[in-house]
Amino acid sequence: MEILKEIGLSESEKKVYLALLDLGDSTRGNIVNESGVTGSKVYELLEKLQGKGLISIYIKDKIKHFKPTNPKQLLNYLEEKKTKMSEIEEQTKKIIPTLLLKYDSSKKEQEVELITGLRGLQIIFREQVESLKGNDVCYVIGGTKGSDEEIVQGFFEKIHLMREKKKIKTKMLFNLRQKQTTSKLYSSKKYPHTSTKYIEHSSPVAINIYKDKTIIIIFGEQITSIHIKSQDVANSFIEYFNLLWKQAKK
Repeated sequence: MEILKEIGLSESEKKVYLALLDLGDSTRGNIVNESGVTGSKVYELLEKLQGKGLISIYIKDKIKHFKPTNPKQLLNYLEEKKTKMSEIEEQTKKIIPTLLLKYDSSKKEQEVELITGLRGLQIIFREQVESLKGNDVCYVIGGTKGSDEEIVQGFFEKIHLMREKKKIKTKMLFNLRQKQTTSKLYSSKKYPHTSTKYIEHSSPVAINIYKDKTIIIIFGEQITSIHIKSQDVANSFIEYFNLLWKQAKK
C-alpha cells in the first residue's frame, strides 16, 4: 500500500486509514489498538483524513465514532490535488518573471559553480540551449576519456539535437582518433548548423563556450563540471579555440 504514501498520506495517516478500513465503524480506542499509532496523535490524524474526505466523524451516545468513506474517494482526492497543482502552476508562471529579475540582479559579474554528477550537467546544458538563439555560436572541445560511455554520449547527442532544432551554430573539435565515431554522430549532413574538425590531443576534459559562459567537464569516476560566468574567461577560451581550429583538419 505504498501508493497511499505516493498520493499524499503520511505513514501514520496510512496506518490509521487502513486500520479503519479493517474495523469499519469504530471508536478511538479500537483504532489505536489496530493501527499501533500513539493515542495522543490519533484524533489529529483522523481530522486530517476527514479533511481529505477519506473518513467521516459523527457522535453517537456522546462518543465520537469514525468510519471510512468509499475508497473511490481516493480518486476524488487525487483529482482535487491535480486541480490545486494546476492552480499553483499557473500562479508560479505568473511570478516567474519577477523571480527571474531578482535572480539576474543577484548574480555577480563573475561566477564559478562546481557541479557533480550527470544530473547537474543536464541542468547546465538545458540552460545553455534555452539561453542561445538561432545563429548564436557554441564552441566545443571534446574530451577523449570517459565521454564515450553510452549514457553520457546519449545525453550529449540529445543536447546537440536540441541545439540543432534552434539552429544554433556549433563548432566542434575532437581528437583525430575519435573521427570515425564523431563524424557519424555530428556530421554536417545530419546537423547542417554543425562544423567539426580534428586535432591531435588527449584530455579527460571537455570544454563548452557560449556567450559569457564556459563549461569545463572533467570525466572521472564521477563527472565534475566547472561552470564559469565571465565574459573575459569566455573570450580567452574562444581565442584558444580559434587557434586550435586553424590548425585542425576536417
